Amino acid sequence: MRTSFVLIFTFLFTVGLFAADEKNEPVSQADSHKLNPDGSIALIPYNAKQQQKIDRIGKEVDDYHAMINEKIKFLSFEKKIKDSRYGQVSSAREIHLPYEPRYVMHSRFVMKLKGGGGAEGGGFSLDELSFWSRKSLTEKGKDPVTTYRELKNSTAGGVKGLILSVRTVTNADDNTLNYELEKIQSPWERIRLATAYRDRLREVARNIDRYIQAKGKLETKMVSESVMEISVSGDFEEP
Repeated sequence: MRTSFVLIFTFLFTVGLFAADEKNEPVSQADSHKLNPDGSIALIPYNAKQQQKIDRIGKEVDDYHAMINEKIKFLSFEKKIKDSRYGQVSSAREIHLPYEPRYVMHSRFVMKLKGGGGAEGGGFSLDELSFWSRKSLTEKGKDPVTTYRELKNSTAGGVKGLILSVRTVTNADDNTLNYELEKIQSPWERIRLATAYRDRLREVARNIDRYIQAKGKLETKMVSESVMEISVSGDFEEP
């Protein structure tokens, strides 16, 4: 009796899947092998909780874009914008993890700006922001491999324009793969990619804040030292 019930349930479940296919209903969270009519892998939709999370991240990204946009006025005033771009680089880091080959990492971020001209604050506004890294294998006895990764996004709205590019260069090959956020199958990987971009935006805003703070501290120090030296001069007399 129990065996018959299991067989009947399995049959009904299978029929339900075929019916869903015929109606072109959305892919379920558990269906990771469904294909589109053209042969491409079907996207797994967000569940309600995931949708709330990605919506929240998109809103935070918009907020950080707006925050950075305000700070561009300072960068323009300091004449740090060259050819409608501004960026920062990190020092090279040699990384050697246990049981892993040794490699060197470089990273940077670049803002692509639009506008300019004679408007107040230079008239620049954020158009696109990208985070770039280069990982070069340095282990002796192994073929050289360099991997370039770029995560970039337009500021048109949230994380919808987010694209990850991965370029791998060896002695024999040079291959690039592009992953658009909205075309990545796994909803969790879409969320992880959006989260990584949001977190890096937060770092950019903090880096510029530190630059502004350092500029203010330097000015305060120069004025303070000058006031002290002027105030502690000797007795005056005719030359």
